[in-house]
Parts: sequence; structure tokens; C-alpha cells
Amino acid sequence: MGALPYILDPRSVIMLAGLMGVMMALVMFFMRRSYPPSIRGLSDWARGPLVAFVSTLLFAARGFFPDFLTIVVANVVLFQACILYYSGSQKFLQGHSDTRGWTLLNGVIGLSMFWFSSVKPDFEARLLIVTLAVSLLFFAHALLYLRHRPRVFGQRLMIGLLLAQAVVAALRFVSVVMGMAGSNLMEATWIQALYISMYSISVLLLSIAVILMATDRVHTEFEYMATRDSLTGALNRRALLDACRDAFTSTSGQQHMALLMVDLDHFKGINDRFGHQMGDRVLREAVHRMQRAVGDAGLLGRYGGEEFVVLLPGVGKAEAMAVAARLKQAIDEPFAADSPMAKVGSIAVSIGVAAREDGRGVDEVLAKADAALYRAKAMGRDQVMAAA
Repeated sequence: MGALPYILDPRSVIMLAGLMGVMMALVMFFMRRSYPPSIRGLSDWARGPLVAFVSTLLFAARGFFPDFLTIVVANVVLFQACILYYSGSQKFLQGHSDTRGWTLLNGVIGLSMFWFSSVKPDFEARLLIVTLAVSLLFFAHALLYLRHRPRVFGQRLMIGLLLAQAVVAALRFVSVVMGMAGSNLMEATWIQALYISMYSISVLLLSIAVILMATDRVHTEFEYMATRDSLTGALNRRALLDACRDAFTSTSGQQHMALLMVDLDHFKGINDRFGHQMGDRVLREAVHRMQRAVGDAGLLGRYGGEEFVVLLPGVGKAEAMAVAARLKQAIDEPFAADSPMAKVGSIAVSIGVAAREDGRGVDEVLAKADAALYRAKAMGRDQVMAAA
């Protein structure tokens, strides 16, 4: 037991935590350069450990440098590092951050540290203020993830670490209330060692959780990009056909299934008259309207050019015709007068509808929908036609 205070010397543990933070910050800076800009929060997560490292240098210099630096500035810088971690999580989960309230609290902490170090020195008061503030911030940070319903291991690890750090800070607060504060930061007591060691471990594991979350987000985005049409955001042809085959093969022949083959009428004329950029806008707007009309009833994919296919699982012929009519009505709406597409006026659409019969496969049903579409176009376009 006599060696414990030496092994867990607070000054050494503080410096070790700072060095680990620097290494993880370097890893995240390199990640930020190689990851797509859509993965937000990495910059704040990388700056957090670096700012924390500055605070560890100041804390470790307690007794060698002036108290203003090693108490007031050190605590303000440390809390700012915690705010940066929180800001990174806000950007990662919400796309933006707002830490004004916590920054204001950090100003209050700075004034309190100055008062209780230079005007009326009181180590217990300083420890009460810092541990309470840290505990509240880490609890709020954990709640941020809980509100977003974590589904991946990295987020669950992050929640566990944040709650653990919050609980340890709260316990340190309680210990001060119970008269177990000690005399100074560098006193090698077991509760002080626990408080500082938990911080040291958290610096490393929080960075690991960040890396896991960012990597999972990158994989998710790559998977999304691999299955989506880059212009419209609808399923691309390969993903569409895969979804159709999966739907047709995973259900029995008696299960209802329908396909809509959709073609924008005279779309080439829009490109010729107004240019391809306008054509792209019209195409994106048409997809937006189709997705709104289909809703959760089916899947929409781009089959090629201005042709689209809608997969309607569990839908019979009558219901499919109703969906097609709703889709056509949505597309037929004129563009708003203040829209860049107003000069196009409106667009029309032809739709072929086919439902599965007698356990037919996706290729046969797709061919029937295509034939129905061809008939709709041959009979003047701008109409819905059911397969014969």
C-alpha cells in the first residue's frame, strides 16, 4: 500500500493523460483530412485533446508557475476542452453546435477560480465548482447521444464513458461535501487518484469512440452512395433491380406485388429548349414529387434516363392503379411561379402498371409494366395504363 501514492502520483497521471490526448488528436487530424467533409465534428474532436493537453501542462506545473496560470487558466482551459468534445458531438449528430451557455458557464468558472485562489483561497470551493460543472456537462453530453437513439457500438461506448466520467466527477463533488477534499490537487489520496485516473482513461477511450463513430458514418455514406443515383437521389438501377428481386424471391407466389414503369413525357424537349441544367432540375423535382406521392408504400428507382420504376410490395392491381394515379397527379402539378422551372410550365408522365400473377418472377412483371407503358405512350402519352 505504501507504493500506491507513488505509482498513482497525480502529476504523472495528469501528464500521461495529456500525452495520450495529443496522440489521439493527431490521429483525428489525419482522419479529418481523409474523411469526407460530410462527417462533421472531427475538427472540434481533434482540438479538444490538444486544448486539454495545454491544461495538463498547467496543472502539472502547480507549485512551479503562478497560481493564476495553474489554477484559473488551467481550469478554464480544461473545461473548454470538454466543451469542444461536446461541440464535436453536436455537429456530428445535428450538423451544427450551440455551446454559448457552457461558454458563459466557463467564464463564471474562471471568475470563481480567481476569487477562490487569489482573493479568498479555498481549495474545497474550487473543487466543488469544477466537479459540479464537469459532471453537469458530461451528463448533458451523454443525454445528447441518448436523445439520438444510439444504434452503433461507438455511440454506446461514448455514452458509457460520458456517464462514467460524470458519475466520478459527481462522486468527487460528494466527497468534498463530506469533508474528504484533501489539501491540494497533488495530494496522492485514493479518491484523488480515481478522479484523475478516470480523466486519463476517458481521454483515450473517448477518442477511440469518436473514431468508431466516424468510421461507421463513412461506411454508411459509402453504402448509400453505392445504391443511389447521384443526380436524383433515387435508387440506382442496380440497387433497384436487386430490391425487386429480393422482394419477389422472399415472398410466396401468392403474395401481392406490383411494379410501375414511369416515363417523363417529352423530356428530351426540355433539355433541347432550356438546357441540360434545367433538365436536371426538372428531373430532381419529378423524383421529389414521386417520392412524396409513393411515401412508405414502395421503393422508387431510376431505371435509366427519364424512366423510373416503383416497387410496391404487398399491393395488388387495383391498389397499384390508385398509387399510379396519385403519382401522376403529383407530377402534373404546374411549377410555382417563383420557381426557376416556371418557364417550363409543367411536365406530363406516362405510367405502365403490372401486378404479379400466378407466381411470376420480377423479369416477367417488369416486362409487362414496360409493355403497358409503351401502350400508354402509343395512345398519346400523359396517362396510366394497366398491363393486359
